Amino acid sequence: MKERCRETLERAYLFLDGEVLDDRQRIEISTHLEECAPCYERYGVEREVAMLIARLRGSTRCPEELRTRVRTLIEEA
Repeated sequence: MKERCRETLERAYLFLDGEVLDDRQRIEISTHLEECAPCYERYGVEREVAMLIARLRGSTRCPEELRTRVRTLIEEA
């Protein structure tokens, strides 16, 4: 991956995570995504995942059996 692509995606992911970007940064990211199909696709996948997580957050409880298994694995590590 090109350095410019890596840097652009890092900033785009920060934006997805709620980081406030200035107008210049948003324009740079937008321009790059319009010009670079691989970055546009990768960002689109990340955006969809973030939207899915936000939609599901709090709506479905983790099964108790899974919680217990995860807790046990953490304690054993």
